[in-house]
Amino acid sequence: MSERYRLMYDLAVDGETADVNIYSTISSEKWYRDDDRESCSDNFDKALKQAKQDGAKNLCIHINSPGGEVYGAVAMRSMVINSKFDNVSVLIEGLCASAATLFATIPDATVTIADGSEFMIHNPSLFTWGNAAQLEHDAEHLRKMEQQFHAMYAAKTGKTEEQIKSWMDAETWFTAKEAVDNGFCDKLLSSDKKAVACVSDNDMQLMKSIYTHVPEDIGTTIIDVSNGASNAGEPTENPTKEEDTKMELNENTTVEQLKDANPALLASIQQAAITAERDRLSDIDALTLPGYEEMAEKAKADGTSAADFQKQLVKAMKEKGSEFLNQRKDETAPAADVTGGAPEDKAPEQEIDDFAKEMAVYTKEYAENDSEGMF
Repeated sequence: MSERYRLMYDLAVDGETADVNIYSTISSEKWYRDDDRESCSDNFDKALKQAKQDGAKNLCIHINSPGGEVYGAVAMRSMVINSKFDNVSVLIEGLCASAATLFATIPDATVTIADGSEFMIHNPSLFTWGNAAQLEHDAEHLRKMEQQFHAMYAAKTGKTEEQIKSWMDAETWFTAKEAVDNGFCDKLLSSDKKAVACVSDNDMQLMKSIYTHVPEDIGTTIIDVSNGASNAGEPTENPTKEEDTKMELNENTTVEQLKDANPALLASIQQAAITAERDRLSDIDALTLPGYEEMAEKAKADGTSAADFQKQLVKAMKEKGSEFLNQRKDETAPAADVTGGAPEDKAPEQEIDDFAKEMAVYTKEYAENDSEGMF
């Protein structure tokens, strides 16, 4: 596997300028495999250092991302600041949402947003488990994170922190022009062809399960999106009229018509579909805990996404816990007045403890993968 692909940043250095793409979700580390599609902060640091070694003095960050883990985005933002590039620019080419918007707050960076793009800010969230003290601790931690983001966005936009808080509380989506008008971006990039906010199908499923609402004009794709740019830093050429005619396809287009019009595109779509399905099955396997194999096989057969399977798994474990407690209550009721005699099976306390440990293991793995501020 090439280093260019493995890093998932499509790093390109042309003279004194390095272009780096963030066209995926953001995380602190890879969830399951080295070829997972997230933008990982560990590898981002390697990409920046490589750019500096190649002689780059300027950095342009291209973004089409639904967001991701807050800590990963904060770390990547700090890496850019500490890399000491002479000039840093951010180019939003489709979608810049949630944690991805932190790149727009890099001090002294020039932020340009392509016409047709979407920009969204909201409050961070987390998955947690524990007693009242733990929940209160996590809630306070989230409030402190919110306050930090209020200050970051206010410093960029010139708006009051109260206004920023209002936008974040409401999960506010801005058009490209609105993002510029409100100070999140400095320039609006207009062209004959608008950028299209587009994410992978898995990311869309996760966005719909976490965001309050998702604009209908955000599309999905099973291949990486760069709005037509083959590599970061390379200009996008407008297709000729002949090419436009070939690609005037709609929902009624058949496979044979697509094969005749653009066989290379069809082959790419087919290969991407195979890869996406392989990744879906692998992700479900990675999430499956002992005792839930049958549930995992059903999810695979039904075409359930990994994100939806994760939610189903959490629900099933909660139901298992409630069912277990009710069952033990019924089983032990007749023996409430009986003294003496050792139980034939595990004590109820031990079974409860075993289930609690099972939940704790899953919660720990879930939290590590879906850390504070995932989306």
